[in-house]
Order: sequence, then C-alpha cells, then structure tokens
Amino acid sequence: MPRYLPLYPFLGALVLLACAKADPVADNAVAPSDELLGDASASGLAAPANAAAAEAAQQAALPDATGGLAWAIDQPNRMATFGPAGTPAFSIQCQKRREGPSQLIFVRYLTPTASSSATLSFTGNGQAASVPISAVRNPNGIGGQWRTVIDSGDMARDVAKTFDGPGTVDVSISGIPSLVVPAGMEPRRVLAECLAG
Repeated sequence: MPRYLPLYPFLGALVLLACAKADPVADNAVAPSDELLGDASASGLAAPANAAAAEAAQQAALPDATGGLAWAIDQPNRMATFGPAGTPAFSIQCQKRREGPSQLIFVRYLTPTASSSATLSFTGNGQAASVPISAVRNPNGIGGQWRTVIDSGDMARDVAKTFDGPGTVDVSISGIPSLVVPAGMEPRRVLAECLAG
C-alpha cells in the first residue's frame, strides 16, 4: 500500500484538470430568444413588452368561427348581428339622433346574472376597450339581455380599434364566459358609419 501513496496526488491533479475544462456549450446558447412573446420576454416589467405580438400569435392559433355563427348586416336598422341565423348572440347598432352625436348600442343576448351592472370588454387586434353595461330583464322576470348605449366619442373609437384588423375580437362581460367574434366588415361598417356622424 505505501507504494501507491505517490499516485493519489497525481490522480487528484487529473480530476482538477478535468473539472477546469471549458464547457462545450456556447455562451449564447442559453441566452433568451429575441422571438419570445408576451410575459415570457418581459422580465421585470409590469406588462408584456410586446403584447401585440403575443396576441397576434394567440389569435392565429384560434379556430375560425364555425357552426353557423357569422356576422349579418341589417342596413335599414344600421346594425350588425353575430350568431346563428335568426338568433343573435351579440349586436352592434348605430342610432342616429336628431340632436347630438350618434350613439352605439351594444347588446349581448345572454340572460343577466344577479348583478345589474358590469363591464363589457373588447380585446382584439392589439387593442383593448371597455364600456359599462347594464342588465335589462324582461318584464315577466324571465330572461333578458345585457345592453349599453355610448356616444360616438373616444370610447366608441377605442372599441372600433379592436375591430380594425384581421384577427378575432374577444367580447366579454365580467364574470360571464366570453364570445370570440371575427373582426369582419359588417361590424366595421356600422362602427365607421356611427363615428362619421
């Protein structure tokens, strides 16, 4: 055993040399990609640094509306409706007044919950907008809808921006499952007509 003692320091030196060897992975191989989307690339920020790119990627992954859900235009009433034929789920209407600015009427054809007021939010095409909305119950207490009327001012322009693009628009009321609608020419036409005065 004494004749192997001189080999232990030599073996220890070999182990240390092996540990000191340069790492075979390139330094930039672990750097974050410049193509990260949304929160993944926004370390240290309160909001996504590139929310529009993140939303565009999310919108591209969503399927097109199917199953008979589509926009329809009712030109005499200046209204665009979305849903199955004859049974709208959502509508946008431009109401021309004799005096004052035109008004946009948004209706979500869904029975109201216990709450009488909420927020109607639009998120799409890199934009977001919100307007207050109220529950309108039928006189017999059965059924109803959510309805809001806004002047064709800044809030209306913000809503119009969410429809200004090829992607879909998420229409949601607080506490209720959202409705995803395509940003088609029908809602854009009604919005543009109302904003024009």
